[in-house]
Amino acid sequence: MDIPLCQNSHKPQLMLTGPEALPLYRSRPEGFAGALAPDGATCAEWAEALDGLPVGLPLDCPPVPDRETCERPLTMHYISLCKQAFRPLLHDGAAFYYLRGAQTFAALRAAVLALGDLTGRTVIAELLIEDDEGHMADGTDVRAAVGVLQRIGVTTVILTAHEPESITEALDMAAPYARLSLGVSVHSAWLRAQTTLYNTEVFLPVEHDDEARLLRAIDAHTGGRVVPRDHDDFILAPDGTNVHFIDPTIDISDEIECGPRLEEALLDAEEDAGALKLVLECEDDVIALEEYQYMIARPLCLCAESADLLEQGLRVYAGLALYDGTWEQPEDVLHYLEQKYGLIRL
Repeated sequence: MDIPLCQNSHKPQLMLTGPEALPLYRSRPEGFAGALAPDGATCAEWAEALDGLPVGLPLDCPPVPDRETCERPLTMHYISLCKQAFRPLLHDGAAFYYLRGAQTFAALRAAVLALGDLTGRTVIAELLIEDDEGHMADGTDVRAAVGVLQRIGVTTVILTAHEPESITEALDMAAPYARLSLGVSVHSAWLRAQTTLYNTEVFLPVEHDDEARLLRAIDAHTGGRVVPRDHDDFILAPDGTNVHFIDPTIDISDEIECGPRLEEALLDAEEDAGALKLVLECEDDVIALEEYQYMIARPLCLCAESADLLEQGLRVYAGLALYDGTWEQPEDVLHYLEQKYGLIRL
């Protein structure tokens, strides 16, 4: 989808979601960024009828399985579940896929990876903000979520919330650091009340609202604000829940073996190290990394002699891992890991 990154002259656009809005699109095609069809057959029908407007499909993230009964690594298992759920719903005519309903940020990230394994189509991801401080239900900072998603292939993030204040705060926090398009799924009444929205480019109607009301509300909305995306003097390196801002000269701890004693090693890690360096030597280390990821509240540097093992670690780690050149990997491998998992080369 060709959505500008919030230029001053750019007017926000709508996502068409129902057949009743087709005449509205034909009368105001410039007001629409794309269409979200309910199924593959409708997707093909709309793609033909809407004069080149990108038409995509929604994909609901499957429930997260019980940790006690799930095989390890949990992330690998969940990625497999996502593939099983998504594969029958994919359609050759879909220009993009809209991921929604993830229970946790880690689940959403895993769903993005699963979809990337299956198809190279554009991915839009929905984030539900649960409080007025920019957090998802699992405590993930919206800046951390956006920072990860924009480096693993997501082109647009759609924020939704229970209260307008939550949307305003989340956009205010995320907009300066977003290098993808930001959108919202909101009640048209929120726009009529002039809710402040930062760098918002795409609008989706919520349930029981419709495109006509939302489009009128957009036309009358004066609460749109544009903030610059100029924070390029540091690196955004989330740990999967919290946001961290670092520079390439960050201090990295001595190597920590990612084995059975990882919990103790993390507790003993040097407090003055800006980032932790974990070494992966076998597949059990990947399981340990996933098991104790909740204890890692600083940027993480991952290293492994095996490229396959390094990829496994990147697959389960919900944040953006650093790479400092330990056990140097071939350039094509590093490029792949950057594109697929957002690996940050220092």
